[in-house]
Amino acid sequence: MAITRTKPLTVALVALVVATGFAIKVLDGVGWDPSIFVAFGETATPTTEYAQEQLGEVYLRLGQGHDGKYFFVQAHDPLLLAPADHAEVLDRPTYRSQRMLYPLLAGGFGFFSSTDILWGLLIVNVLALAAGTYATAVVARRMGGSAWWGLAFAFNIGAISEIIVDGAGVVAAALAFGAVAALLSGEEGWAVALLSLAGLSREAMLVVAVGVAWWLWRVGRRRLAATSFIVPCALVGLWAVYLRLRLGWESGAAEAGLAFEPPFVGVFRSIPGWLDSPMNLITGLFVLLLLAAYLFRTLKSNTLVAWAFVGFVPLTLVLSEMVWRLYFDSTRAVAPLITAFVLMAFLDKESATSSELPVSGRPSIGV
Repeated sequence: MAITRTKPLTVALVALVVATGFAIKVLDGVGWDPSIFVAFGETATPTTEYAQEQLGEVYLRLGQGHDGKYFFVQAHDPLLLAPADHAEVLDRPTYRSQRMLYPLLAGGFGFFSSTDILWGLLIVNVLALAAGTYATAVVARRMGGSAWWGLAFAFNIGAISEIIVDGAGVVAAALAFGAVAALLSGEEGWAVALLSLAGLSREAMLVVAVGVAWWLWRVGRRRLAATSFIVPCALVGLWAVYLRLRLGWESGAAEAGLAFEPPFVGVFRSIPGWLDSPMNLITGLFVLLLLAAYLFRTLKSNTLVAWAFVGFVPLTLVLSEMVWRLYFDSTRAVAPLITAFVLMAFLDKESATSSELPVSGRPSIGV
């Protein structure tokens, strides 16, 4: 099969095999204990004690651990039917619970046991990596390139980092790229639905809805532009209201504020730490260069994929020192930009113009 004829499904299966192999190698090294991916921390007492009550001994990482431990808790009660039994051990319950789709899926809508949830968190992310690769391959084909460019999703360092700590970023990014692929394939209803689900996976993905809506508005698809913006924002907003009804109205704004600072403040506060770590310094400078290059290319581009993710540029600049300080976290924050930039850099010149959007309901890319 010629490389230009490779179908997106083939590329997605390659990503699935690679991700599965990676997970098996890690699990084999720790006696097949899936709690290694959840990233429970030695000093994160509330969540660690919660896990030990549910599971007994778990794999502990140094310090506070990482995001997976919160999604493990959320997966037991993703709809907050009993917040006093579960959400109370979260560091920022309202902020964490806003990201509901990943723990909802990994926890079997609240019906899985604790052991099942450990495996569910990993399996959902591995499948999401394959799904995101498929979506990116479809986008690449629509831009006139080979489906193999879909591997820009699978081998994205930010996506790999998300899998290592059972983060929600892989699911969110897969849905966002799926929305772009659906729109370019004429599936407008699916595009709006996937944008909404991306926002419910990670609220930052609402910038993709804004970017998509802006691009559609510019090319004259104004009714679809309004729908692509209003529906995801409304659903994420309704979930936010529900959270506050279940958890209280006091802490939501304060919790969210911990993740953001005025523009560039988080960057400047991270510089002393970067100087002590070459890896963090190189990565921090890389992210800043990526943001500048992405914005420059987008302003010269007419492609949907460019405008869909450009909102991550200003969003990243207001992230706190906590995100900018370590290479592991900063690459996760810009993971969608990395994949989108690869497509822009290599395929933008051959991409479809606005006049080549397919008619709704008549997809043009095969599987």
